[in-house]
This record gives sequence, structure tokens and C-alpha cells, in this order.
Amino acid sequence: MEFSRNEPQNAIGYVRLSELRRVDLDDDGNGKGNEDQRERIVARAAAKGWRIIHWIVENDLSPGRGKNRSASAFKRRKIKLPDGRVEMRTVRPGFRKALDLLASGKADGFVALDLDRTVRDPRDLEDMIDVVEQHRMPVDSVTGSLRLGTDADITMARVMVAVANKESRDKARRVAAARERQAKAGEYGGGRRPFGFDEDGVTPRPEETAVIKDCTIRCVQGASLRSLAGDLRKGDVPTVTGAQWSAETLRDILLRPRNAGRMVYQGEEIGDAPWEPIVAVETFRALVSKLTDPARKTGPGAAPKWLGSNLYTCGICTAEDYSTRVGVQVRIGGRQPAYRCADRNHLVRAVKHVDALVERLIVARLSRDDAVDLLPTTGPEVDVKGLRAEAQAIRKNLNELAEDKSLGLIDRAQLISGTEKGKKRLEAITSLLQEATVDSPLADLIGAEDVQATWEGLSLSHQRLVIDELVTVRILPSGRAGRGFDPATVDIRWKHQSNPRGGGRRARRIAPADQQEA
Repeated sequence: MEFSRNEPQNAIGYVRLSELRRVDLDDDGNGKGNEDQRERIVARAAAKGWRIIHWIVENDLSPGRGKNRSASAFKRRKIKLPDGRVEMRTVRPGFRKALDLLASGKADGFVALDLDRTVRDPRDLEDMIDVVEQHRMPVDSVTGSLRLGTDADITMARVMVAVANKESRDKARRVAAARERQAKAGEYGGGRRPFGFDEDGVTPRPEETAVIKDCTIRCVQGASLRSLAGDLRKGDVPTVTGAQWSAETLRDILLRPRNAGRMVYQGEEIGDAPWEPIVAVETFRALVSKLTDPARKTGPGAAPKWLGSNLYTCGICTAEDYSTRVGVQVRIGGRQPAYRCADRNHLVRAVKHVDALVERLIVARLSRDDAVDLLPTTGPEVDVKGLRAEAQAIRKNLNELAEDKSLGLIDRAQLISGTEKGKKRLEAITSLLQEATVDSPLADLIGAEDVQATWEGLSLSHQRLVIDELVTVRILPSGRAGRGFDPATVDIRWKHQSNPRGGGRRARRIAPADQQEA
């Protein structure tokens, strides 16, 4: 079956690099080897009298998410077919686009570097053979290995792709086994260095581990990822790539088990790492529980830029007992920024006066000798060391239960019963340890030599956590205009907790005299 036709004048040039890391890509998605392939393909086409109009670059990237998912010629993943069936397929949008161009007649030829660069999955090769035979489109490669013009060429291509596919499977199996051994031995698997560690993936970088620890704790305490990322953008510690800090970047970093000194293989924790944990395991578990909670509300928008945005409340719309609550937002207009009711334009108060009053009150209270009484305590009944040892023993017992089931020593009902009891106790231990190990946002301020200076050195997100921990703030109507700022029109109440770690709250209103003297 020989082709006899004029040389293609609307051919496709197909360029692909395998196992390319994103750090090797330029802004256009091209790697160092892309241009070399392109030049060789152009030379091959020119020698045959072909003209290339369409260029398709499809690099085999390291696994990612969304549009950055791997475009490997070998690796497969589950996809849903048009008829509703779910099957394993190689996902290669560029290769499929080339076949569509050939089938539609928009392209009349195909040139690549090599057969191996074009297909490694037998099903992909068969699809290309179908297009070539049905539409009589010539294909070629720089090395001459991609030829489908005769039955002998097609048979040879099938053999070569089958061999290449087996080599890829063997390599994938060896790589997976090596990575599992590395993970179990506590060794770093390579790649771009993780934030918080040097290139060896083990030696910590103090300035980066401090970011991980602080942001983890602040997030557990209630700070939003957007506000924390905003603080980091103003700081001196960059991301690994130098890209701007974002809530998404920070979330990915904080959710890494390596921060808690845990090794991971194929998404599962398999043991302790050889480095010291940056954050306590219980704190990390609390963070994961919070950030992965399906009920967690997230949304677009900028991080809070003002001390009281949506933290202070409108005294007209918000009930004194807080049975209803409407926050205030800052609107810049006129001479100075002002807090306004978020729902209606019926309450306006200058930001600087309200914030100064709240800050003066907080600093004065935390400067007193009894400020330490504001810190939540774990209580002598919480044996942190003992609970950690118990949790470790339970995890070991759960693994042994699974082994006993596989050996036939216990039945399925016994396995389920034992697993449920073990997990229930683990959840209780985790809850106790989280309460005992997560610091209060007040910790940096209480006992400080200069509380005012320490307060001013805190990030905005941290200051907001302190305010939320200590007081409620309702901005009341000001009465007649033109009388200046009246501290009595800001209802500030201390939050006294009957239970340091939870339970009901009772508040004491701070009278104007208290506000002045704190």
C-alpha cells in the first residue's frame, strides 16, 4: 500500500519532550530540547519538500492538577468516554488535535522526531493508523522510525511500540519501587526542593520553617489563608519559585505531612521522617481537618486590610446579646476611611478613632500583672506524652489487625469492630492533644517587656486574632453630629470563658471609665 501524491504543504510538526520538569519551561511552555527538535523537524521536512504550517508542542510534564496534568505518551488515567464508560487512557490533547487536523483535511502530513516521541501506547498507534489509512495522509520522522506507508511499516511500528510500552512499564515499576524504598527509609525523593528545606529535602531553612509554623498555628486559631498570604507578601521570605504568595500556594505548603515529620508514599503516610517536625502532629491534624472540611466556606476577594473589617459589628443591626450579627466594612471616601454597616448606610465611624480605642484597651489589659490569667490552660489532667504514646500504640494495633485479617486469624466482623473502636479513640486523643498543643494568639504579648511594641510588630491577621479572642466590638450610633468622637459609642466587652477550651461565654461590658483606664 504505497502512497502516491504531491508532497504535503500543510503538514504538522509535532514536538514532545518526556519527563520534563516545569522549572525547565519558559513562559511559552517550551523546554531546552524543544527548539532542537523543531530545527531537526524543519530540516527533515525541507529535505522532502514538505511545508509545515501547524506546530504542536506537547511536553510530558511532571504530574500536576487541572490544565497541568501530565501529557505522557505512556502514563494513563481514568477518563469518561462519550458512551459513559470509564476506562484507562493516555491523555494527550496535542496528539488528538493532530489526528483531528489530519482527519478533517486541515493538515496533509505529520512529522515528528521519532516514533518513540509520538506514541508509546498501542491504542494511540492504532488510532493513528486508522487516520493514515482512511485519509491517506503521509507521516514521517527525523529518524525514519515513524513510517506507516506499507503493511510492513505498520507491522514494524506495532512491534516497536509494544516493545517501548513494555520498557515504560518496567521503568515505572522500578521507579515506584525505588520511591517506596526511599520513603520507608526516610530519604528525599528528589525534585524541586520543598519550602522549608534545603535542596537535600532534609536540612531545614529556619526562616522558612518559621513561616510554616506561624501560619499553621494562626490558621488553626482562625486566621484566613488569604490574610496570612497577604502578610507574607509584605514580608521578606519568598516562595521557592519566587512567585507571589497566594492562599492556594500557602494551602499546598501547609498541608504537607513532612511539616509534621511524616513520610508519604502515594498519598499515604508511612512513618516518621528523619528530620525534626516543624509543627506538632496534633497541630497538623487540626489544620488538615479545618482546611479539608467540606463545610468550610471559601470565596474570592481580598484579604482584610483593616483591623475591624467584619470583626467589629454594627450596633444598630447587631443585637446586644449577638443573637443577630452584622459586621462593618471600610469604605474610603471623603477625608478619611470609615467603618460602615455592611448591610445599610446608616452607621459611619472613623477608622482611626475606633481602632485606637480598641488597641489602647487591648494593650493596657495585656500589660497588667494578671494578664497571664487570660491564657487558656490545658490542665493537669492532660498527659500529652502519655496520649501520644497511646495514639502510636493504637495505630500499630490497627496495622496488626489488618495483618491478622489477611492471615485468617480474625474474621471481617472482628476487623470492623476493632477498627471502629481504635479510630474512635484516636479521634478523642487527637482532639485532646490539639487543645493542649495549639498556642493562644495571646502568647507573644503576655509577659512581653514592651507590650505596645510587641503589638505593633504583629501582623494584621495576628492582631485580629487577639481582638477576636478577647473582646466583642459593637459600634453604636453617635447621636448628634459635630460633637467629635465619643468612646461611649463603642460597646466593647471582654469575652470571659467559663471553659478555657470551649463551652459558654459570658461578657462584661467595659464602661467608658474602664476604656480610659483599662
